[in-house]
Amino acid sequence: MEKLSYSDYHKYNHGEFEASVDIATLEEFSHLLQSQPKKLYSESWRRRQIQKVPSQIRWRINMQRDDQIYDPVMVSIGPYHHGKPELRRAEEFKYLCLDWRAGGDEKKKALFYSKILKQIGEIRDSYAEVTIVEKYDDKSLALMMLLDASMIIDFIHNFNYQGLKGKSSSFLDWQRCLGARSGPLMVRDMMVMENQIPFQVLKILINLLYEREEAGLFLLRFLSHKVGIEVKHAGIPGEKEDPPIHFLEAFWRVLVKKRTDTLLKPEMECSNNIGGNRSLVLSGMSMREEMNNDTDISYMHRSVMDLKAKGIRVVPNSNCTRSPRDITFRPNGRCFSQLQLPIQYVSDLTLVVCSNMIAFEVLPNDTSSLVVLSYAIFMKSLIQSPEDVKELQERGVLLNRLANLEKVVEVFKEIDTFGLHDQDIFKDVKRRIEEHCSSRAKTWFAELIYTRFRTPWTAIALFAAVILLCLTFLQTFFTIRR
Repeated sequence: MEKLSYSDYHKYNHGEFEASVDIATLEEFSHLLQSQPKKLYSESWRRRQIQKVPSQIRWRINMQRDDQIYDPVMVSIGPYHHGKPELRRAEEFKYLCLDWRAGGDEKKKALFYSKILKQIGEIRDSYAEVTIVEKYDDKSLALMMLLDASMIIDFIHNFNYQGLKGKSSSFLDWQRCLGARSGPLMVRDMMVMENQIPFQVLKILINLLYEREEAGLFLLRFLSHKVGIEVKHAGIPGEKEDPPIHFLEAFWRVLVKKRTDTLLKPEMECSNNIGGNRSLVLSGMSMREEMNNDTDISYMHRSVMDLKAKGIRVVPNSNCTRSPRDITFRPNGRCFSQLQLPIQYVSDLTLVVCSNMIAFEVLPNDTSSLVVLSYAIFMKSLIQSPEDVKELQERGVLLNRLANLEKVVEVFKEIDTFGLHDQDIFKDVKRRIEEHCSSRAKTWFAELIYTRFRTPWTAIALFAAVILLCLTFLQTFFTIRR
């Protein structure tokens, strides 16, 4: 076949070149295009689905770590990890959870099953990996959804109502059957992106098990406790307009939601700038967007101790929230400033939960903003040594549940951000930090205080030296006058 030169392509694109194509060849080519899965893809890309972690992300993790942070370790939820031998014990425990939630009533169990079976078409379409879901017929898939939802609801029920009279708790049975760490491991596995069932399945059972008002607060009460906010409304943010696809997204929405009670006056502070804009830049690539003035701001590398030496104190935000978007910067006098951060619990679950939320944010077909990703990048720049962790602990920003300070540094280093950063999120905060650090008067005075007056003893010593110098001067003066 004769190849077209670049000049021929140029002529063709500008209407100066007429291509002679055989009709049979044209029909064959059109038939070939129609046979490709283009139509299926164009129909599915617009809707959000429960997806598996892309292979390129898993490959990066496997190169860096031995353990899998995207796999469940105690219980499988949904079809992606169903049937794994190491999760068999929890699979048997699900039947107990169903029995507890139904009160041993077989008719209730059958009702739950029938309600889910009616929605099985939508449930099946909620999963992106069609080949995995096709292994189960409608009845098997409905039973799987019922058992998985029963275990999640039983766990949340015990958490919400533990210690309350008239509300039975089976946490002791959880510990007897699944071990003393069954609670934290259950929370961990519920936050794994691949380990999810459709959110509508949970809502079906919750609405059948609880009264209307209690059903509306059931999930929100649990999620709000996990992110450290008060329950002020019945429902997940945006649930009525666009329900979350799964439990992890519901948690993400409660965590990153911007609440009006956290806003301060703009002249008093510089708050983060977060919208639906996913303005991504891939580190290491020469892109025109990186030539603007925001590039240096986006790549901020200033640790907590560096900021302290420059006169910027890192403190908890004024509302003591845990939302990663509640990062603000405000002046504190003429020479000092405050960087206000959300309170962060650091435990052995932090890496798994944060990594799976980031994977959820960077997935294709998703419309979420990159809040957790940007927060992780921001914190990785602040925490570079154990001294940074110690300062954040003393200020009440970090609540460390790990063995030592080095472990905290390691956790934040191991959070993979895939070489991405967002130029819009926290851009104003970073700009104000750089403006403060670029002021010679502010940094000079702050460095003087930081290096010369780090302890009361240095201040006392300097005061004593000044008095001694004055006395020496007076003694010399009166000696000369004599």
